[in-house]
This record gives sequence, structure tokens and C-alpha cells, in this order.
Amino acid sequence: MSPGKTKENQNYLYVGYEHWKGWSSYFDFNAEDNEYFSGEMRNIPILGKRLLEIGFGRGEFLAWAKTQGALVAGVEINNRSVEEAHRANIEILDLDIETLAADHAEQFDVIAAFDVLEHLEIDEITQYMRAMEKMLRHGGILILRFPNGQSPFGLAPQHGDVTHKTALSKSRIEQICQGSMFASVRYEGSYRVRGPWGLKRLARAARSLAQNMIGATLNLVYACDIPWDSVVVMVMRKEHAASGGPADTMVPRC
Repeated sequence: MSPGKTKENQNYLYVGYEHWKGWSSYFDFNAEDNEYFSGEMRNIPILGKRLLEIGFGRGEFLAWAKTQGALVAGVEINNRSVEEAHRANIEILDLDIETLAADHAEQFDVIAAFDVLEHLEIDEITQYMRAMEKMLRHGGILILRFPNGQSPFGLAPQHGDVTHKTALSKSRIEQICQGSMFASVRYEGSYRVRGPWGLKRLARAARSLAQNMIGATLNLVYACDIPWDSVVVMVMRKEHAASGGPADTMVPRC
């Protein structure tokens, strides 16, 4: 299938996507969003930093990052999201990833792609990873979030959206990034929001404990060391020299 055909298919599938997702407001965030993004972005300084989000969707992350002092910009395929971004005075960049990378080489300190790469084919993911590497400054951070392709619990988010094309994991991302300047910094389940004190927080704590116990048991039984969460987050840093490949950061896995 040609790239043009792929783009046409993607555009067709994304018509009305915002209604299916239930996006009712744009470029705002609540207390739980604040806790989530604070947790996910821990140890990643963004104050005064140039931050790009690819596939910003409803825009809650860019809104949060802007309040934290980041200089934000975004890329998005959904027309409604782009319209709302213009209303919110968010800088919108070229949707074509190669043009974007050529025009913004080494201009960003942080790039985020939450729930994006699973929408692409492997060759497209490779193209995106190369482009994001090109756009990051040395020492810059890339943060990815995607359904956990190594866990049975990742099947629900992966197959709950017809636009999802590729199952991903740390090892698959590292394989794609062989010979690049990316080094893995962190790979784990998506941050678990606790919320304010009360019954809801206690229920979440109990569920989190059960998830940890199940994960530890599965790692023991199957001699693995992987997260079993349904959704995972991978943080990578652009180093000053090409890495030696995934063996540099590999952990035992199934």
C-alpha cells in the first residue's frame, strides 16, 4: 500500500473520532490529570523547555505542560482538535513527519507521543522514531505510551480501537531503534493515579496491590522481568553518540 493510500485510509478512519472517544472539552485538565502527568513526567524538566506532542488529541497534556512553563507545540490528524488548538493559541506544526523533522531539527527538549505509535505500521513507526530523534536536541527526552504488547491485559486497549495497527513493547521499540542515539531510561506500567483520600483511593490502592502481586507471580512463573500492566510508558534519551543497540539496556524478558 502506498503512503498516499495509507494516509487516505487513516483520514477516513479518523472522521468523527473525537465523538467516538467522547471528547467534550479541549485543552483543559482536572486534578487527576494533574496527578497523572506529574507522575508520568517525574524527573523530566520542562520549565522553559521546548516541548512537542505528536497526536495531542483532546490537548490535556499540552494544557498541563503549558501551565508548568513549557513552550509547547503540537501535531494532530484530527481536524476538530486542530481547530481547538488554534483557539487555545497552541502552535500547530506540519502533519507530515518528514517535513516536520526537516524544518525542526534539534529544536525540542522533550517530545511526547501518548497513544500514537500503535496507530502506525512498523515502517511508519521506524520513520517516526527517526524523525523524533532528529528533532530532539542532544540530551532530549522522548516519552512514549502504548498498549502493552507483551501482556494479555494489553489486549483490551490494543484491540479496542480499529485504528490500532501494531502491538508494541520495549524490546520491539529497541529493535526499531538499533544504531540510533536513543537510550532507554525508564519502562514501566502507566502511572497509576491515586486521587484524594477516601474510599475511591482505598479501592485503587487495593487494585494496584493486586496488579503488583499478579505481575510478580507471572514474572516468577514465566521467568520474565516485564511489566504486565495493560498500558506501558517508555522514556528514552537522545545521547551524543549512537547506542550499541538494545543489548545496552536490555532486561530479562520472555
